[in-house]
Amino acid sequence: MKPADFFGNEDILYLMEDMATGEIRLSILWEWLHKGATLTEDDPETGVKAGDVFSPELYTRLMEEEYAKLLKAGNKDVHDDSKQTTLPIARQIADVYVLHETKPPWFIDLLNINLNNMNADIAAQRIRLYMHTLETKASRITENLDFVV
Repeated sequence: MKPADFFGNEDILYLMEDMATGEIRLSILWEWLHKGATLTEDDPETGVKAGDVFSPELYTRLMEEEYAKLLKAGNKDVHDDSKQTTLPIARQIADVYVLHETKPPWFIDLLNINLNNMNADIAAQRIRLYMHTLETKASRITENLDFVV
């Protein structure tokens, strides 16, 4: 969840953050987006200005920019094998979590249902199933879907 341009410092590994920090960050983005938050500072690097509303379009643009940086990052910072397997799945999860009208109660659920899955199409199906179950049955899927009978 750290900005991808932080990579390159040989003294620091940004391979992961703890799950709680990731969930808090995504939750804040959901709140900003769905409550029409107004940004308070200019950011010359992204072109964001104080007073801009945090919109779906802005989220999508910033995600695309950061994701592109992750794909270009060195193997030490983003393992090359993950760039076409788990990284696209992580992006799908973040996008659904932030952009969906219904806020998932637990980010970890979306990760758990994709545990050991490296196929983005399967991940998309599982994420849709999770969100559909949440919206229609008001319940969570918490089991590992690879072991459901």
